[in-house]
Amino acid sequence: MSELIKPKAIIYVRVSSDEQVDGTSLDFQEKECKKFCEKNGWEVFDIFREEGETAKDLSLHNRKELLRAMETCRKNKDKIRAFVVLRVNRFARNTEDHFAIRKILSDYGTKLYSATELIGDKPQEKVFETMAAAFSEYENAIRKQQSTDGMSQKINQGLYPWNSPLGYLSGHFKKRDLKKTEADEPDSVRFPIIKRLFITCLEEKISSNVELSKLANQWGLTTRKGKKIYPQKIDSIFSNKFYAGIIFNPFTGKEVEGKHIKMIDVDEFNQIQLIRKGKIKTLFPKRFRDNPDFPLAKDVKCSVCGSGLSGSHPRGNGGIYSYYHCHNKRCQMYGKNISQFKLHEDFIKLLSNITPKSDFLNLFEEIVVDVWKNKGALLEDATKRYEADIAELKQKKYDYVEMMRKEKISEDLGKEMIEKVDCEIAAKNISINECSIDKLDIEAAVIYATKFISDLPRTWNDLNIENKKRFQKLVLPEGITYDKKLGFGTAQLGLIYNINRQVNGDKNDLVPQTGLEPVTFNLKGCCSTN
Repeated sequence: MSELIKPKAIIYVRVSSDEQVDGTSLDFQEKECKKFCEKNGWEVFDIFREEGETAKDLSLHNRKELLRAMETCRKNKDKIRAFVVLRVNRFARNTEDHFAIRKILSDYGTKLYSATELIGDKPQEKVFETMAAAFSEYENAIRKQQSTDGMSQKINQGLYPWNSPLGYLSGHFKKRDLKKTEADEPDSVRFPIIKRLFITCLEEKISSNVELSKLANQWGLTTRKGKKIYPQKIDSIFSNKFYAGIIFNPFTGKEVEGKHIKMIDVDEFNQIQLIRKGKIKTLFPKRFRDNPDFPLAKDVKCSVCGSGLSGSHPRGNGGIYSYYHCHNKRCQMYGKNISQFKLHEDFIKLLSNITPKSDFLNLFEEIVVDVWKNKGALLEDATKRYEADIAELKQKKYDYVEMMRKEKISEDLGKEMIEKVDCEIAAKNISINECSIDKLDIEAAVIYATKFISDLPRTWNDLNIENKKRFQKLVLPEGITYDKKLGFGTAQLGLIYNINRQVNGDKNDLVPQTGLEPVTFNLKGCCSTN
């Protein structure tokens, strides 16, 4: 019997674009909201999922599911007690919209709840709700300002005011409501392993995060939670000057000598940074795959068998030499060396040949900006349509009031029709606000894109080994063959470079193609081959 009288709740979850639908965002929101309902003893009456729609349709800003959810509350007035969202920012994008829809729901006897935030009708809850919707950034800035002076003073005393880096024991002073007064002590288990990593990197000149993480895991290094060490963690360790006895003060921009026990000297730390940037010649054992001396390994392939080339530093009478070679023992090119210098020189020439010229880059930027302006015009038109719709709805609401006053319709029917109009007005207002937000997305992306592709040889030279590999996949997604005598073969280029080769300098040649998706959500709606 108790199950039959459980209060009812609506769950509303939303993502802002279709890219997020295939991920976990909607499912995560739904799961957390269900937990919140169960905790409060509410029965889930219905779930509304505002999934991303195609950006080619201007109706993407219409909150169809929100409108359906509000209609459900209206039709089940005083039966649905709670309208549950994960966070306030999943509900509306600004304070005005938030409280407008909240008022409508309240009139239906439905209260808005956040599964993760304290909002409600009590005075303190109203204050929190308002601040969460409009002033969270300001609050964070105030808190940061209040703590800056204290932390800066600790740093100047040689003490690290935050949780200590891996390899040192964290005192958990904050949990005990104490302030740090002594330097962090070395972790007897992790300290020697990390120190060994630094020394190994220095002596064997290992720059690859992947290989260093392999060594760390082989030697038993784990995170504080007992998890394995990934390459990203190696990067955070080796870039932290704390291990060299230095604490950086972000509030003054100065470095301070710490009171903690250091693992390596500052000179050794600086030398390691040069090794990791590829500015010191590295001699890798053969087992190391991501050798900065051979960035083209795997991506450049043997012209005979198609196997990815590998690299080595054989020692001869004249010293140490650097060669690429085919490692396939069954290939006729096996054992025939390719000069590292010659291959790199030819690759630079290849990049120079496929680097878009200034005419193309100007044309590319012009076309994208044109598309952006066109999209902006479409958004302006959409905004005007929404505003016209709102004007019509307000007139309709006024007409209903007049009809009630003149007793042409009953009061109950009039109120019901007015409530429905209020829902539609609230949804239209959200659509207007989101149109204006979407108009600001593209300019920075265009500047970055043109800068990135304007000088491929320089871009390639400036990257570290890991980013070189990513860069090569971007330019040559399927790799490229190389013949010692004939040079590079024909390869499939990344889409933008392929378009560059096809363009003849005519603006009509450069049109949005299927697969050349703009980096912003808005421009996707403007890509068309029609």
